[in-house]
Amino acid sequence: MRKFLMTAASAVLALSVFSADFETADAQSAADQVIEEGKKHLGTPYRYGGTSPSGFDCSGYLVYIFDRAIDQSLPRTAAAQASAGDSVSKSNLQPGDLVFFNTSGRGVSHSGLYIGGGDMIHSASSRGISIVSINDPHYWGSRYVGAQRVITEQEEVASETSPPSLDPGYYHDVRESHFAFEEIRNLGQADIINGYPDGTYKPTRHINRGQAAALVARSFDLDTSGNPGYDDVGSNHHQAEAVAAVEAAGFFDSIVDNNEFKPSQAITRGEIAAVFFDAFELDGMQGGSAFDDIDESHEYFNQIMAFAGTGISTGNDGNYQPERETNRAHFAVFLDRAMEINN
Repeated sequence: MRKFLMTAASAVLALSVFSADFETADAQSAADQVIEEGKKHLGTPYRYGGTSPSGFDCSGYLVYIFDRAIDQSLPRTAAAQASAGDSVSKSNLQPGDLVFFNTSGRGVSHSGLYIGGGDMIHSASSRGISIVSINDPHYWGSRYVGAQRVITEQEEVASETSPPSLDPGYYHDVRESHFAFEEIRNLGQADIINGYPDGTYKPTRHINRGQAAALVARSFDLDTSGNPGYDDVGSNHHQAEAVAAVEAAGFFDSIVDNNEFKPSQAITRGEIAAVFFDAFELDGMQGGSAFDDIDESHEYFNQIMAFAGTGISTGNDGNYQPERETNRAHFAVFLDRAMEINN
């Protein structure tokens, strides 16, 4: 098993590499992420009781995109969603708010996601996932009944131009009740992972392959003096040194094809398992309960089962979700647990 030691020079280098890439993503709010995820499913058919990309009903669609985009749980039905969060007047709607309609004559029976400009994206029984005006005079306008603001993780520290500084590992948007609080704190105090200048961590931000390379290189104190050999990562790329380091170590070999590292591509949970399997030498540690959504035919089956066997991940409701993009919170949990196992 590998041990971990980090020099001051590598810490400074990794900090600059990691921060530079995250700062470019800062402009996207939680609402933006939910809307982006929602638009990925335009054209998906309506299915009564549906909660997956094979078919959604109105509330199931919102549950799915909030969970996938920002790890936020919503109530399952439109009526229950209408009681979540804080009530918002129609004149104060913001992108990311939930909007509700009475289509049955018996109270709230339909929900959608407000995306701005008077439009919502929703799962309509006639058109599936589609965009329509909430003021549509032919149908939706007369059936509108209200809106709720449910996004709980603020992407900025409101009303503070200079937020108070916090001790290393603590962030304004990661409270002690957060599922990844302990792991995020541990990695922050070890100077392995850092937050934003405004004192936030932004746990729901997706992490890409270049960022993952920077964190893994930093965790192992890899030599970052080389140049990458991948076709898509030049020597002037802001993560070139970290990518070169993990390339020399062979940690990412199992997820690289055609000599392209794809540093800006979001790294999936399956790919994280494959990388950590090699980096933390998890071969032979497979075990635990099988996941419902993978079998032995999956390309990363052994690696994911090593995650289960070591307790790095126990999945969610019996599923591992290998194709799901990894966010900063989940990555911190995986990395902290893997490092603990190898210490």
